Amino acid sequence: MKTIYFTLLFFFSLSLAMAQSIKPYIAILKTENGKYKGILYKVDSANAILNHDGEFIKVPINEIKTVQIRTIKKGYEGMSFIKIGEDRAEEYKMNTAGKMVDKWGKEEPGLREDAAATAFSVVFTAMANAVALPIHAINPNLARFNFNKIDRNKLNELSYYSIYYQANPNVLAELNQLKSISSSFKP
Repeated sequence: MKTIYFTLLFFFSLSLAMAQSIKPYIAILKTENGKYKGILYKVDSANAILNHDGEFIKVPINEIKTVQIRTIKKGYEGMSFIKIGEDRAEEYKMNTAGKMVDKWGKEEPGLREDAAATAFSVVFTAMANAVALPIHAINPNLARFNFNKIDRNKLNELSYYSIYYQANPNVLAELNQLKSISSSFKP
């Protein structure tokens, strides 16, 4: 009975790990007729299928000139350097003279200092975000394929980035390819 539970647990954890390892990639296909962009869903011997906003686009392989593969980036979240309006009740304590001081004896800033710090924080944060946003928007290619002539190896390599292949890998073909590579290797 323990063996059955262990086996079921093993297959459940393996399927959960396989489901989490699928990573979608953005593909930009340039053809003679135009440019197509979307998530690479499937590559077969006749078509490359893209998912563009829930709509599947079939692009014939013989029309494709170049393919660029990119990762999907998360949205940019702005950064904040100084917290505005924070409660400093725990930070400052009343001393014997009746003034609020921190643990090193420095007095609590007044209204003028708080307003200056707030204005500086807003300006500095806006400048930092204005510089960081264009840097975050850069999305370099992971791979680039030229299809001047149709090559089966290029199609196989391109299919590695598709969602369909990641969900249904051809393990036997991969093992045969590794075997052929290792047989040609001479130390």
